[in-house]
Amino acid sequence: MVLERIFLTGGSGTLGNELINISKEHSVEFVAPTSKVCNILNAEQVKNVIKKSGCDIVVHSAAATDVRAIENEPSIAWEVNVLGTLNVLQACKDLGKKMVFISTDYVFDGEKGNYMINDPINPLSKYAKTKAAAELLTRTYEHSLVIRTSFFGYDFPYDSALVDQWTTKDYVDIVALKVISVILDNPKGIVHIGSARRTIYDIAKERCGNINKIYRCDIDSPIPRDISLISQ
Repeated sequence: MVLERIFLTGGSGTLGNELINISKEHSVEFVAPTSKVCNILNAEQVKNVIKKSGCDIVVHSAAATDVRAIENEPSIAWEVNVLGTLNVLQACKDLGKKMVFISTDYVFDGEKGNYMINDPINPLSKYAKTKAAAELLTRTYEHSLVIRTSFFGYDFPYDSALVDQWTTKDYVDIVALKVISVILDNPKGIVHIGSARRTIYDIAKERCGNINKIYRCDIDSPIPRDISLISQ
């Protein structure tokens, strides 16, 4: 069996690790060097490592994602999410590689819900703004794909769940399968990846051993938030 070799940044992250775990089941081999071998803040190193890999597709999943920490120290997200993405993008352009950027539903403000790929973005948090900036950079390159998605780990991580916030977010093993499928379909532009629209509480019930331990709560706001995506 011939495997499709794909270069991957952020292989130690939640999504990257799952992509690697399931890759060979889907005829894919991810070349995922560590951050020491491929430091995305080092433009020359990034270009050299991608070139040596021989891969034609680069999936850029590496990111600073601690939303609360980034609000207090945005410079980390600026360097990793914006400058790091720019370095990967420049390498792809110079080498003629396709770039797949893993973005987020946080680029939307959540006021409308059921977002289409052409809906205007309106990032609110500092994390979201860096991801939006990186997404816009990526979209300047004609051989690129932006995947907007959102995911939990393998289990629901909180002891409370909202009953009036809707989302297409899902668990990482489900999202990773869809990410690989989209990459292999080889589209360009923007794709939304998610599952059926439901509340955070509904998602919690799917993988909580004892749902009675999850506290049902609602948003302290007159307008329920809706960050659900419509796949296009």
